[in-house]
Amino acid sequence: MRLTNPLWYLAAFLLAIGSAMAATAVAASAFEPVRDARVTPATERVDAKGATLAIYTDIVQDDRDILCRGRYGDKDKGRIEIPDKGVDVTADSDGTRWHLIGLLEQGRDGLRIVCTPTDKRTDNASYGYATVTGYSSRVNNGRGIAYIGIAAGAVLAGWIFWCRRQARRDAHLASAVVD
Repeated sequence: MRLTNPLWYLAAFLLAIGSAMAATAVAASAFEPVRDARVTPATERVDAKGATLAIYTDIVQDDRDILCRGRYGDKDKGRIEIPDKGVDVTADSDGTRWHLIGLLEQGRDGLRIVCTPTDKRTDNASYGYATVTGYSSRVNNGRGIAYIGIAAGAVLAGWIFWCRRQARRDAHLASAVVD
């Protein structure tokens, strides 16, 4: 089948955009287990191997940078930087509203969570953690949908280009034979 109508480019574009929108919805659903998590105060070591580690605070401090690290090993020599999350996700646990401030997709066992403001001023916020399962798989499913849909849209656009080029070449050859 030869796709020579230029409106087929619109179909390829809509395929790519539609799959990106679906991928965004799937990836956004990854925060559902983060919202439903039971938050534990960060006063003891965390066992989060095979799960995602979410770090929360009870006081939002938008004007301050909070740096969270996971320390492990003898005398806490090893450190893992816990990346900041730029989305406002809240979890209600034991009557407290917790706000997500960090998310480590590949948790480890034996981590001690330490969160400190970078300005070194007094901090009266409490910090907590939760181990979450299912976050990474949903994010990866969203990425997969996006990659496959955008690749299919690009392949369709390439096929349309090739079909239109062949149709122009055939028309040019047919006009050359008539002359």
